[in-house]
Parts: sequence; structure tokens; C-alpha cells
Amino acid sequence: MMRSSAVGTAAAILSVVPAGLAAQTPAEKAAIRPIAVEHTMRRIVHLDAPIDNLVAAAPSGHIYLALQTRPDPLIWVLPVRGEPFTFRKNWAAYRPRWAGSGNRIGFISAIGPPRVWTVEVDSASGRALDPPRMLIRTSANAFAFSPDGARIALVASRSTAAGASEIHIIEWSSRRSRRLLREDGLVYWLDWSPDGAFIYYGLAPNSSAQDPHAVKRVAVRGGRGDSARALFEVREYLGLAPDGARILYRPLDPGSAEENVFQVSGIEGDDTPLRFTLPPGPVPRWGASSTTLVRVRQDETGADIVEISLTPR
Repeated sequence: MMRSSAVGTAAAILSVVPAGLAAQTPAEKAAIRPIAVEHTMRRIVHLDAPIDNLVAAAPSGHIYLALQTRPDPLIWVLPVRGEPFTFRKNWAAYRPRWAGSGNRIGFISAIGPPRVWTVEVDSASGRALDPPRMLIRTSANAFAFSPDGARIALVASRSTAAGASEIHIIEWSSRRSRRLLREDGLVYWLDWSPDGAFIYYGLAPNSSAQDPHAVKRVAVRGGRGDSARALFEVREYLGLAPDGARILYRPLDPGSAEENVFQVSGIEGDDTPLRFTLPPGPVPRWGASSTTLVRVRQDETGADIVEISLTPR
């Protein structure tokens, strides 16, 4: 396996659209006038093997975590400078996440019950300092670290089997767990705000697959029965920026029905959203900064992790 530092660039189009929620009125939709600006896509890491579409960037931006999909499932740590190395052999896992503290990573096991495992790592190199540790016996569909890595929010699998989603908060050191809330529908992605006070999540309804998804926010210190605040209606929620100020999602309005159209908006709808189109492929996710995204690009030699700048030039 090799990493290449070669850089490739490609042009894409960003367009500026009016502020507000993703679900817009007809008048607002009519007022959209795209403004083309340029940004680039830069290859930052290459692996000579296919990797899963979801990768995790370390807070420093110097290391990535990825899962090789075949011929065997291998978790790789991919430094931007230096040689990649296998984190754990023959371990089928998915949804890798990196704690904001930089010294803890996690993933969901795909062999046996889907449980969250965490690993203490050296923040500078990404090398494991201890063997993987199962967080709790509760099976999970999604999870996210608090900014300091001391707590983990997870969606319990047993709840989604019943057409609902329970979000639990678990203390990493004691493994004590409490249920934060229960939603009708599927919570499929979680993020903590940088101050650790809120959790943002994407909620898919139990009805038609064509119905809008909701982006919602709930206070972590809330008790049972506390309601979450709905922020956006979207086609798909893709994550909260590292600075907690913007979200990435697939927009809902009819003018963006193509699979490769994405949008970035301020949490309160008080800025001008950025809309951009990417070549066909996996959805992008936030990188280590709030001005960059990352996505996987497969080719005949393996897979690239590509960085996408959202700063117009």
C-alpha cells in the first residue's frame, strides 16, 4: 500500500442562494440567481485499495481514518505526510469518527452486534496506544464523540427496529448511559456542537422515502420529554461544520433534484448559503476545518481522499 502526495485539481461550480431554511417559498425559489465562483479539489491521500465512502479527518487535518473494503476489511490510518499503516487487521467496521480531542477514535463493529468501539491513539501519529475497547453493549446505528471525547452520543439499534430512534448519552470512563430523547423515524447522523451543549442530527421520516428529512438540535443537558428544535428541511443531512456555525446537506428545493448538488448554510439561516455541484460519486463530508470538505474518489489504482475548498477565489 502506498500514499501519493501528487496533487490533482478540478473545477466545480458554487452558486450563492438566498438565506433561509432549505425549504423555501415559491417566491424565494424564484429569486435564486446562481453566481459562479471557482474552487478546487485537491488529492491529499492515495491508498492502493478501495476504501469505504466515509472517512474521518483528525482535528489536526494531518491524518485520516479509512476502511479498506476488499479483499479484506482493514482499518487504515492515512497520514498526509508519511506512509499509511494498518490499524487493525480483519476487523469489519464502519462509520469511523475522531474525537475533537484528537487522542481517541471510534467505529462501529460490523461482525456481530453493531457496537461502538473506541481506541486511544497518539494524536500526532494516529498510532494506537491501547487495544480497542467496547464502549457499551448497546448496539448502535450511529454515534458521535463530544468535543473532549469524554462522552458519546449513540442511536440505539433496538429503537430503530421499532420505527423510532433513541439517542443515548454515554460517559466514556464509567460507561454510564442515559436516554436523551426518542424520535419517530430514523436518526442517521449525529454531531455535537463545539461547546458540547447541543447535539445536531438528521431525522428521516417513517413515511415515503421522498419526504423531507429534518435537521434538529437538542440540548444535551435536557431531560426526558424535552423537545428538540427543528432547524431545516433537507433531502439529506451530511454534518455540522467543525466550528458549529454551518451545516452541509442535500438541498430540498426542486431546482436541486440532482444527486450531485449540495449546500452549506448557517445554522440560523442568517448568512448566504453556498450551493455547489460535484462530479458523480460519494457524498462529501466536513474536513478538519469549516472551509474544507473531503470525499472519496475511486480509480483503477485504488482510492483518493480529496479535499474540497469552500473558499471562493
